[in-house]
Amino acid sequence: MASVANVDLATLEGRRSLSDFSRSASGIAPADPARTERGEEEGFRPGAFAPETAIDEQIQDLERWAEANLARDRRTKWRFWVLRGLAFASAVAAALTANLGHAQPTIGFSVLAALCIAVDAAWPTDSIRNVHQRAVHDLRELQNTLKLRWDKVRLAHPDPAAAQRTAHALALLDQVQSKREEIGKYLGTAEASPGIKRG
Repeated sequence: MASVANVDLATLEGRRSLSDFSRSASGIAPADPARTERGEEEGFRPGAFAPETAIDEQIQDLERWAEANLARDRRTKWRFWVLRGLAFASAVAAALTANLGHAQPTIGFSVLAALCIAVDAAWPTDSIRNVHQRAVHDLRELQNTLKLRWDKVRLAHPDPAAAQRTAHALALLDQVQSKREEIGKYLGTAEASPGIKRG
């Protein structure tokens, strides 16, 4: 009988440790035995994740996304001007060397100019640049709208623990998610098919 009790106890401990592992792997900290002995309730502490924190994190995340699109736009512009500038300079150099009667440099500059033009034609940038600029505009507008509406909520419900704040925060987060999905969709479409303009 004692051996059966020992087996049941070992099985229970194994299940408890497995449960703690799965909870910690999912991002939830395992239960603290000291807190359980003191009779404290498990779960999130009150105020551990306030609506203000969620809204602030969304605004910061939107800013990071806008900055990433700005960086992508700068790289696209740089590539555009390097390829076109190099093609123009190579064409001018080919014309000058041909006028001076140097055949080999003329051929080399002509090949370089043709290569730059071919790469620029095969790797169009105009439509992608427009999409990234639109994304930056939409993200910044979404940031401003989110901040303005949250300021209105804070004025209407000054108590940080008010249930209305949480309800408004959830509604705002739903709107942000919808707009983010819309922006992600047209960005993904432009990246998947560059150079194809859609009406």
